[in-house]
Amino acid sequence: MPAESFNRPPNSRVVIASAPVCPRRARRAKAAPAPLRGRWASFTDLHREPFRIFFPAATLAGFIGVALWPVVLLGWTQNYPGPSHARLMVQGFFGGYILGFMGTAMPRLVGGRPFSAFEAFSLFALFLGNVAANTFGMNTLADWLFAGELVFLSSLLKRRRHSGGDLPPPGFLLVGLSFASALAGVALHLAGRRWELSQTLGLLARLLSYHGFVLLAVMGAGGFLLPRFLGLGARRRFPETTEVTPEWKRGARIAKTAGALVLLTYPLEATGWSRVAGVVRALTIVAYLAYEMPLERLRWHWRGVQWQLIVGLVCVPLGVLAAGWFPAMRQTMSHLELIGGFALITLGVGTRVVFGHSGALERLERFHPGLAAAALLMLVGLVSRISGDFAPGIQATHYLYGAGCWILGVVVWAVCVLPRAPRPDPES
Repeated sequence: MPAESFNRPPNSRVVIASAPVCPRRARRAKAAPAPLRGRWASFTDLHREPFRIFFPAATLAGFIGVALWPVVLLGWTQNYPGPSHARLMVQGFFGGYILGFMGTAMPRLVGGRPFSAFEAFSLFALFLGNVAANTFGMNTLADWLFAGELVFLSSLLKRRRHSGGDLPPPGFLLVGLSFASALAGVALHLAGRRWELSQTLGLLARLLSYHGFVLLAVMGAGGFLLPRFLGLGARRRFPETTEVTPEWKRGARIAKTAGALVLLTYPLEATGWSRVAGVVRALTIVAYLAYEMPLERLRWHWRGVQWQLIVGLVCVPLGVLAAGWFPAMRQTMSHLELIGGFALITLGVGTRVVFGHSGALERLERFHPGLAAAALLMLVGLVSRISGDFAPGIQATHYLYGAGCWILGVVVWAVCVLPRAPRPDPES
């Protein structure tokens, strides 16, 4: 199935001439609600398009992950939420969107069969277990469940890849590397539960499992989808065939090289070469996205989520540079990459997927005040979180404002978007 069908335009309708209709009856028929049948996704829709269950659950995980900090700062608990917060955001929020998106898009891209009910809901059960375990501070159990999610999803996608009729875009090799990065980081985290890790290995575990996992997935899937979502069109197209063409091989080599360079920078950063690592990683990100995306066609406008995706793409390399250039403020500056970059991109892509699969894509062809307000609230929350570390006297207040603004932004986004997640596309 062509990639463009992931967000296809409505099918044309055949208009048949008929006898004149009474205007009053016509108005009454137009105002009448649609029949109940077909208004909500069926059980089959939920496992064939698993984003419908993963996106709402991932949004809830992000809400819980950020809410852990106000709970501590307000004195309602004394438990330090750092590890649970980080895992809920990466394994829960970002991970849930990645799992839901890949489970929906990959079978379509390779012409394979969709997920069965057993496959989709088994994966979803692992995900819910991970979120619950992290919420209650059982991070070791959560890491095992997260590793199980990635291994299980990889096996499902590999099966579709071999049974489908088409090759996936070569950039999707980076998604495989993102899973490998996460598994390596989780393995180090689990080893640290048994043996005491050095500071270098502890930092490497966080870089691989938190940053590498999301970054490589954004580069791989985003390099293919974002040009279409931004209205740029594809720089290159590949034939729908299982035959490996020279152009596909060239794209795969470039993707592997970019992925290897990104992964190489994490040991460099962990061993103290943070500035070199930051510069190399940022340049790799920019170069790869420029290779995949015809950026010369990019034009700024305020319709839909286009401007949010642009802001997110700019924040990713800026956050990488800032964290690498100021290693003493690494944790602070990394929020520019994670929240300003990955979160805006994640919710922007999520909006396109939900609207595209519910027959409402035309709503993104104009300015959407709710989506704009949500993005601005999240950006204000980001600024408040970062600025708090530069004002120790009012740091807790800034953290509270930052968490509150981000949560409010996500709630506004969820109200605007998620009600359409269980609605099927009437044209499909």
